[in-house]
Parts: sequence; structure tokens; C-alpha cells
Amino acid sequence: MAKNSDMVIVSVDCDEYVRLLTAKDSEGVQDYLANGVAKLHRAGVDFLVIASNTAHICVGLVRERFPDLPVLHIADCTAAAARGAGPVGLLGTEPTMRDGSWLKERLALHGVEVVVPPAEEDRQRCYKIICDELSFDKFTDESRRFFAEMARKLHGEWGGSGGVILGCTEIELLLRPGDVPDVPLFRSAELHIDAAARVQAGQVSLESFMPPSEKPA
Repeated sequence: MAKNSDMVIVSVDCDEYVRLLTAKDSEGVQDYLANGVAKLHRAGVDFLVIASNTAHICVGLVRERFPDLPVLHIADCTAAAARGAGPVGLLGTEPTMRDGSWLKERLALHGVEVVVPPAEEDRQRCYKIICDELSFDKFTDESRRFFAEMARKLHGEWGGSGGVILGCTEIELLLRPGDVPDVPLFRSAELHIDAAARVQAGQVSLESFMPPSEKPA
């Protein structure tokens, strides 16, 4: 039998996480997630994978509390695929699409220019579908058509000529490449999983995904 990697998993209560997030309790949600990371740190893991774009809000605090714990950042893995493509669109939760969001700032460190749906109404609808439908395994044709329309507009009239980042792991379950065949999709969860597997297998280094400003000399 082939050897498999040792893994330690901590699953947080998503109801509490979303409650803190929607209340815009930034300190509370970061502390809540970092407490989950503490369990992994005590277990002696070699590196950390946070399996959510939005939950990367806690990365700064995690690095403060556990400076010896390397983080394989989902935006770094996405940037490795999107770098050089030109401006890219971003679809995700409302917090990740905000100006100055941790995800957009991390992508910018790689030179990746990001555009989002310009209308607040569209961004809020994305968030509502993610929270009220996709998080409960509800996938409708209406919501798929909406996300497909957003992807096409981002790739076209809104300036994301390089493609569109699906910057929420649940969106990848709804919108498939075949739904928008003319739009290059950067599926962040898929890219993150692939990178984590290759790092764990020793095929690439975690540092190779870091932005230039953070790579060891």
C-alpha cells in the first residue's frame, strides 16, 4: 500500500464563525479561528492549511501567536496560477471583496490586480447565496446563472481580462468551467489543495508560493 501523509484536522463551528463574521466582529472571529489553530500547533503540525478564503482573516493573528508555524496561504496558491494573466475578477464573500481585504492585499503582493462587481447589490447577493444556499448544500439554476453572469461581466466589461478567481470554496461547487467556457476560472480551493499535496509530498517548498517580499533571502 502506498504511504499517505499524516494529517491533523480541526473543524470549527461554522455557525459561530459566521455569526461573528456577519456581526463584523473582526477581533472576535480572528480570536475564534486562532484558538482552533492553537490545537493544531500543540499537535506539532509542520505547516498550516486554512481551508477557506474568508477564514484567512486570522492569518495575521496566527503569525503573531505562532511565529514558528508556516502558513500555506490560499491567495499565494491562487496567485501562482493567475500571475501574468492580467487583471482578474474576484467572486467571494462580501468581506473578501471589500476594498483593502486581506485576500486582495495578499494577491497584490504578487502583482495580481483584482476587480470585483462594482455594485454593492451584486456583492451582497453573492454573499447571501453563499451563506443561505451554498453553505446548506442548496444549488439552484437561478444562482448558477447569477454567478455565471457575474463571471462574464467581470471578464468582459468590468475589466478582469485575465479571468476570474472563485474566491470562496463553496462557489466552486456551483459554478463549473463548463458553465462559462469563455472565462478562465481560477478555482482557489482546487489550487490550494493541489499546492498542499505537493508541499506535503516534498515536491515543492511552501516558500516557493510566498510573495517576493516574504521569501527567505
